Amino acid sequence: MSALPVLVVEDNAQWRDLYAELLPPPEFALHFAASYAEARGELQRSTFSVAIVDLNLASSEARQENRDGYRLLQAARQKGVAAIVVSGMDEPEEVDRAYEEHGVFAFVEKALFDRRAFARLVGEAARAPAAVEAAVPAGSVLAELTDREREVLGLMAQGRTNRQISEVLLITPNTVKKHVDHILQKLRVNNRAGAVAVALQSGLTPPKPPAEDAAGQ
Repeated sequence: MSALPVLVVEDNAQWRDLYAELLPPPEFALHFAASYAEARGELQRSTFSVAIVDLNLASSEARQENRDGYRLLQAARQKGVAAIVVSGMDEPEEVDRAYEEHGVFAFVEKALFDRRAFARLVGEAARAPAAVEAAVPAGSVLAELTDREREVLGLMAQGRTNRQISEVLLITPNTVKKHVDHILQKLRVNNRAGAVAVALQSGLTPPKPPAEDAAGQ
């Protein structure tokens, strides 16, 4: 049986040593990266079954608005690599974002890290089908959006408020607001109406309202 290739994106030496202890050869083959650039290069050059990602990397140029880890989750998903987040950033909004936007297999809080269960979790991630983003037409401006962002945009096109969208998708209104902010930035528009107009011009078909909604209209 060949070793399981695992990309470990972690800038803390003590955590890298811990992963090396918990995921030893010949069962695992670890490739370490300490920055976004290193990890992105590894994903470009090699094939991995699992990526273990710390969201808050010291290499980030904007520590308060750190995006390195999330960008790596996006890249891993595009490559079909199952991702496990191990991070000290454990706010509910961050957890929701990792699952909802990037389809991670698991989110592990460093403060609650369970050494005995972690190797088993990595093995389960390797066997699980990866959450790969749905294809969109080549050249479409919607290609910049994640699956979840396109779903939120479709509900926006129905005229739903953030609270209504949160009830449909079973996420918090604050998470919806972050999705909307990302959509506006990526579509380069200033408001929801502009985003909906761009989406409809690009061929997005809003989902049909649930039967109970239609009955009440």
